[in-house]
Amino acid sequence: MNRLVKQAKNGDADAFVQLMEQNRQNMYKVAICYVNNPEDAADIIQDTVLTAFEKIRDLKQPRYFKTWLTRILMNKCKDFLDKRSWEVAFGELPETAYSDTALDNLLYEELIQAVEEQYRDILVLHYVKGFKSKEIAEVLGMKDATVRTRLRRGRENLCQVYEKQMGKRKGTGGSSNGAVDPMFQERMGKYYAG
Repeated sequence: MNRLVKQAKNGDADAFVQLMEQNRQNMYKVAICYVNNPEDAADIIQDTVLTAFEKIRDLKQPRYFKTWLTRILMNKCKDFLDKRSWEVAFGELPETAYSDTALDNLLYEELIQAVEEQYRDILVLHYVKGFKSKEIAEVLGMKDATVRTRLRRGRENLCQVYEKQMGKRKGTGGSSNGAVDPMFQERMGKYYAG
């Protein structure tokens, strides 16, 4: 991938297209976790690709391309959500989109949207993008220990959200210590590796 990044930095459009193809699915997973709408996710990805193409020469080290691209994408998602919240505040209600997404993807998207914001980015980067805690720390500009702590707390928060959404209460089979419910782990296994 470093070779492709260097070629793209030197103006090779084909190399840039290959990089985008390699990262397309991961970009979609991150965007859909933020906006929960396929059309909006596609628009955000398109904007991300354009910005990356315009700014790729500013990338100092090719080995950080994935981190750099993810940061651009996350910022575009946050900008979109900020803009949408203003639109809703001033009376323009966004259209609700329905998709044919599989039940487990839909459940995951609902859960991740309900997780506290301070943990959401870290969970998405870790479980969707496959980043290690050091890479997440670099992307988010925080210490590795902070990322690990928030990842643990984020897992606990995700479990609590899951239990709440599934109608569980403490003392009726719900876990209060952040342990993963077997049904949750089975349904979310491809996303939840902890």
